[in-house]
Amino acid sequence: MKVIGFILLLISIPAMAPADAGGSQSGPQLLRESYFSEITGRERDYYVYLPRDFSGQPRWPVMLYLHGEGERGDGKSELDYLLVHGPLYEAWIQKRDLPFVIIAPQLPMYDRGDVPYIANRKAEAIPRRLPEGTPPRSPKFDTDEPMNGASARTPDEYGIEGPPSGWPLHHSELIAMVDTAIAKYRGDRARVYISGLSDGGFGTWYMAARYPERFAAANPIVAYPHPEFVAPIAEHQIPVWCFAGGRDPAVKVEYFYAGMNELERLGLQELRFTVEEDMSHDVWSRVYAGQDIYDWLLSHSK
Repeated sequence: MKVIGFILLLISIPAMAPADAGGSQSGPQLLRESYFSEITGRERDYYVYLPRDFSGQPRWPVMLYLHGEGERGDGKSELDYLLVHGPLYEAWIQKRDLPFVIIAPQLPMYDRGDVPYIANRKAEAIPRRLPEGTPPRSPKFDTDEPMNGASARTPDEYGIEGPPSGWPLHHSELIAMVDTAIAKYRGDRARVYISGLSDGGFGTWYMAARYPERFAAANPIVAYPHPEFVAPIAEHQIPVWCFAGGRDPAVKVEYFYAGMNELERLGLQELRFTVEEDMSHDVWSRVYAGQDIYDWLLSHSK
């Protein structure tokens, strides 16, 4: 496997200027880090969220967050699409006090720019952090899918690494971002977590299996594990809490059981699988809006 070069350059954002890791800071910060991606041949940015009172704690839990297909972009002018969903939306837009250093990279567009939910998205619809208060949350996805339950089926839609042109292409860059957070932002090596939704959920499964020694817990949302790819997760006993939508027409719940049963067969001691039967593909909105997943992640360390 080719080793990916990774060069980090800190850039300043006037409204969110980065503080020295040992400097004084009380409120949360949303920073940009720049790096050169050998995969794309371009400089790209990713977000780093620093929690409130960052300077008052010697080591912080680190969360690597992988977004879904609809938030792909150029890593520059389109980076704000990462604020639409997930823990950045909760921490920065909804102003929740989440005690993590959150790393949020952006997956390049590749050949996915013509899918309707990307082609028709509007920058003005990106939620913004308000000086006072918080914006209203988006309503739950409408769906005509009934709550029928599901019989198990072996996954056949994708290969063992998940959808094409996805996060596995950037695995070395993602691990380099984790290493940077540990070194530069006082991340706790024993409390590194990974969470992702949809395409990012598949990336979560991939990264946990590819780098099982690095993660203390994994939280894939609306993404199933391929049974041929989960052995390292069980071998290293990475706690997993996976979510699916009972009415999800995009990632059908019947595909989850083969990998889940294989993890149990291989002896994974802590495996949670929650099916939100009343929800479609947007299960992440409920998961990240709650408190349970953050408390559960924080209850684990290497």
